[in-house]
Amino acid sequence: MKNSHYRIGISCVGSGIGQSIVNSLNLSSIPMHLIGLGNNPFAYGAYDCDEFDYTPEVHSDNYIDELIKACSKHGIDLIIPGFDTELILLARNYKKFEKAGIKIILSSEGLISKLRDKNRMLDEFKPVSDAFVRFHDRSSLKIEIEKGKIKFPLLAKPFDGSGSTGIIILNNIHDLQKISERHIVQEIAFPKQNDQDYEIFCEKISKNQNLQVSEVSIQVVTGAKGEMLGRMATYNKLKDGVPIEIIPIDNTEIWSVVDELLPILIQLGLRGPLNIQGRLTDDGLKIFEMNPRFTGISGLRALMGFNEVEACVKEWLGIDNGKNQIRINSNRFGTRQTADKSIPIESNQKIKNIALKLNKARRGEKKAVLITGASGYLGQNLIFELIRDESFDIWAFSRNKSKIEDLFIGKVKRIFDKHDLSMGRIPFGHVDVLLHLGFARPFKGNQEIADSLEFTFNLFSSAVALQVPAIVNISSQSVYGLNTPPLWKESMSVEPSTPYAQAKHAAELFLESLHKYNKQFRFTSLRMARLHGGANGLKPVDAISKFVLQALTLHPITIYGGQQEFELLDIRDAVGAIMVLLKSDSKKWKTIYNFGSGEIHNLMSIANRIVHCVALMNGGKKTQILVESNDITTRFGMDSSCFYNDFSWRPIRNIDDTIISLIDFLKNQKLFKRIQSLDREQ
Repeated sequence: MKNSHYRIGISCVGSGIGQSIVNSLNLSSIPMHLIGLGNNPFAYGAYDCDEFDYTPEVHSDNYIDELIKACSKHGIDLIIPGFDTELILLARNYKKFEKAGIKIILSSEGLISKLRDKNRMLDEFKPVSDAFVRFHDRSSLKIEIEKGKIKFPLLAKPFDGSGSTGIIILNNIHDLQKISERHIVQEIAFPKQNDQDYEIFCEKISKNQNLQVSEVSIQVVTGAKGEMLGRMATYNKLKDGVPIEIIPIDNTEIWSVVDELLPILIQLGLRGPLNIQGRLTDDGLKIFEMNPRFTGISGLRALMGFNEVEACVKEWLGIDNGKNQIRINSNRFGTRQTADKSIPIESNQKIKNIALKLNKARRGEKKAVLITGASGYLGQNLIFELIRDESFDIWAFSRNKSKIEDLFIGKVKRIFDKHDLSMGRIPFGHVDVLLHLGFARPFKGNQEIADSLEFTFNLFSSAVALQVPAIVNISSQSVYGLNTPPLWKESMSVEPSTPYAQAKHAAELFLESLHKYNKQFRFTSLRMARLHGGANGLKPVDAISKFVLQALTLHPITIYGGQQEFELLDIRDAVGAIMVLLKSDSKKWKTIYNFGSGEIHNLMSIANRIVHCVALMNGGKKTQILVESNDITTRFGMDSSCFYNDFSWRPIRNIDDTIISLIDFLKNQKLFKRIQSLDREQ
């Protein structure tokens, strides 16, 4: 365990079973860090894990040693096998893993070897139950057929196969030429005559086709000591060996056979999952395969309430031992189809190298960054800096589209508003980074804050569904509340005490919850200190801006209390830091960063600095500071060292720099000139 998270490895993560295991684990609430292991950089399941690393091909001589090395490298507590053929390898080398402190969800070598060899499986279990399909000796097969003791049709499959791989239908004596020494021959388990697919099944068999309908998949799950955790059965239709239609089934013909087999299975070393494949016939359940592993529909079963992977992980890790019983939700059915995933090329160096080789003459495209709140204070100044930098294609989003067009027309690549979002006009598939700045400020009121939160949820949902690779969410220091004294650290609990702070924290939580179901997008929320400084988009509604206006017009500054402490962040430093973040590797981002100036000033000292700076620029003329007694002890302040260290960045403006920029900016604003005009009239 590392950082309060169990580290779970999934070997052969690119297999269908590996993917299904990953899906099941991502549905669990256990604090886990998933490490996918395999040799294919395109492995689908690898990109639903938190990390991916390479291991050799399963049949390589050094597979076990390299797998153990990878487990040690990543501090893996528990490994789950994702491929049939590695089961026996892992079982034979179990003690090596045990010595390295690595647990494996795995049955005994003896049981695995018996079930992998169909002849040995029949020899072992036929005396226990007559539910198994009959297997025939190849050496005497032709003679027995000629004597009329064995009748066509028959089915041939590899003796160590699984699923539907390599199955051949034999309808006559000539079809025997199609099989080799690797095949075993067995009777065909026909569905019951009243089964909905009986007639079409018979028709396909007559055409040498194995139609995979009316199959029964039974999943039995035991704990690390062989204790029962749960069992379930489904009635399945398959395509190319993959179940695509799944209906829960509860049938005494099934469970009576399972009850016969379980004692000997557990005695032989059944630990964890066991899948039994068969079909209900007019003669009862007929079993044609048993595999001691999870399956390609373990993830679907988890969606139906039967999360066998989670139950086993808990038992093997000692979480709630003896309390991890599971059962299927019989009120649900399952259906499956191909899934898709879009992944940034930079996520995998091997794939990046292939792409570069294929596109030698093509220049790399700039990344597209979609910026919400583009007409706001931070948005305007950031976009102007991005325009100067020329490193990104800029997509600007704002409620006020005409304002954006006036500000940036011809300077940004695309411009959008909320109507474009609701009408599906934003091509998220071309967005590389979403930078979410657009959120109502506290002074806007609760209705606009609620609208902003709704917009944020819709925006994040669309971006994640369309697999935008990276999201930067601008949050606020206000989420910490005022009950915990500064300096606040990211590890501290938050106590938002205002609607604005609660909405900001809700956005953080929603973004984090989305990541649980899409491990490929990277994200961070920046808990930002209050922004200040003279720049486009500033609305001088805050106390500091008002103090500057009062000092410039020689109106007295009235302060209530004066000992309140604030952390202010210069708008120019905020822009600079976000630029550094955007150019960094998103895979290295932490989910939360405090983002401030690192300086804390009380209100009285800020007012004194304002009066001093204005006097220097105003011929020594100073306004008065009037102090009203008040016991307000508001304190703001964050420890931003994590951001500083991760990005090798620190603010370069001090409080005087910020005040001077405010003076320069506000002197040229209409509000300042209006106040001056009114003063002259008086």
